[in-house]
Amino acid sequence: MFVLTDKLTGIVFPFVTPSVILPVNYLDKYIIFNLYTFAPGTYQIKTRYSMKNLYLYTLAAMAIFASCRKNDDDTGNPPPTPPGTQDSIQVIFSGGKISLSALYESFEQKTPTFVVRKGKPNKPFNYQLTGSNGLKRTIDTIAKGTGTLDANGNAALFVPALNNYKDGEITVTVTLANPDTVITAKAQKAEYEISSYLDFMRIGFYIHGDTAAHYIQTQDFAFPDTVFTSSPMSGYLYGSYDGQGHKITNLTIRSAGTPPGTTSDVGLFIASYEGSVLKNLRVELSEAGVTSTGPGNFGGLIGRLYENSTVINCSVKGKVQVALNAANAYAGGITGFAEKAKIIGCSYRGDVSGPVAGGIAGLLGNGSVINMCYAYSAFGGTNVGGIIAVRAGNVNISNCYVVPTAHTMPFQAIAPVATQVVVANCFANMGTERPGLTIADLGTINTSLAAMVINNWPVGVPQPANNKPYKSDTDLNSPMKLWWE
Repeated sequence: MFVLTDKLTGIVFPFVTPSVILPVNYLDKYIIFNLYTFAPGTYQIKTRYSMKNLYLYTLAAMAIFASCRKNDDDTGNPPPTPPGTQDSIQVIFSGGKISLSALYESFEQKTPTFVVRKGKPNKPFNYQLTGSNGLKRTIDTIAKGTGTLDANGNAALFVPALNNYKDGEITVTVTLANPDTVITAKAQKAEYEISSYLDFMRIGFYIHGDTAAHYIQTQDFAFPDTVFTSSPMSGYLYGSYDGQGHKITNLTIRSAGTPPGTTSDVGLFIASYEGSVLKNLRVELSEAGVTSTGPGNFGGLIGRLYENSTVINCSVKGKVQVALNAANAYAGGITGFAEKAKIIGCSYRGDVSGPVAGGIAGLLGNGSVINMCYAYSAFGGTNVGGIIAVRAGNVNISNCYVVPTAHTMPFQAIAPVATQVVVANCFANMGTERPGLTIADLGTINTSLAAMVINNWPVGVPQPANNKPYKSDTDLNSPMKLWWE
């Protein structure tokens, strides 16, 4: 049906076919009329006509109408499917991505890896996962399987083999038959991006021996007001952890140590596997900090560093305290025990005490190196050292300083005096001088540190433009800070 409206008089002329009859007095006048169709839009025509011309223009208007209807209908899209007849799929993940904690929840069958919803009840399907960056190892296999929708047309799938895939885009493809239907969903897998304490606690839960694992911390995070009885991490550190300058705060550990004849490694990290790297992390313990009443290796950062492990540009603030009557117990601001390890560009500010307690490490093993580190701390215990308390074998300590806020006696300014301990270019404001160690007041120490230049910069450690490892604190009466702090 068409409608003609005279814009001058307002008279409306409805008609269905071109045979509509108009009043005679309109035959020789200009009129303006609008052509309305069921298609969206209004077409305005201005004409001078006779009855013959009116028929011609009417035919043209009908042609326009037919063309508009055809264009509106010819979208190329199929008609919409009624609700409940087409399946849809959703991948369940945490925080906009599949995080390490989300992987753990799926692995433990607490949260589905993905769900199929709004399908036909009791319908079977196949699924398969693909990853943009492939699988982690040659022995890993792709994740695929089958399932059946429940009476409500839903299904929840737990896919532990998702852990086999490298980080990147994960696509799940679900195929249903009768009629054939293929539906997909995508999500970003970010197993090696640590953004919360929940992610951190799951490091190493799946593959404990993956030395190719390289974790990066994407933001600051804090632990809740939980008192842990051991390290919050579930396994040793394999590969590397890069804090990217971020903080981890509010950690409390209250350990009872271990039974006689066993060893406990306790810290933010339990321990590092051989060759692991831990770098660019700032740790601020809770007010209670890390404490123990029994034996073990206790550090603010890590309980124990195994052979060829490296710690670079890390800091710890807070208490690390072990009961003085604990046997075989080693406490350190950074680590309790470092064995053939390197600790470079690290600092400790807090209160360390125990039967064996050091500002950086309680016990430093053979072949270990500590370079460009400092401790600004209170010290207490039986065998106490500003940088290390005891050593086992040949060790090297250079370009370090110690400023105790309090200490018990005897106090070893940097390390125990022994031929196996090489000390070079170090400073302290109390203790006894020895080769490589200068005892001076804080002002003199700061002046010496400000002038220190390291030309032979350690490999793998980012260096400042001036090659100076220390810079002034905002409070000029305080000890110097490291170049990256």
